[in-house]
Amino acid sequence: MTVQILPQSVRGYLSLSDFTLLDLGDKLPMTVQLDTGAGMSLTDKSREVGRFTRMFEALSRSALPSEATPEFLQQLTREITS
Repeated sequence: MTVQILPQSVRGYLSLSDFTLLDLGDKLPMTVQLDTGAGMSLTDKSREVGRFTRMFEALSRSALPSEATPEFLQQLTREITS
């Protein structure tokens, strides 16, 4: 598992809804779970999976590298507890 943080101060792509890419192995197609205020939906349509995969990649590029996560969280803890 890789944890990356997208601080509010970083400019870049922002998603308007919550989504999860589900890679369930070779026997099942990749699936997107989309959570909105109106509910939740699932799709394995290749066009939608491709669209959300590109969104995820854009978010990952905008986020801090995973190696920066521990220091970011430590700094955030210092700010909150000071």
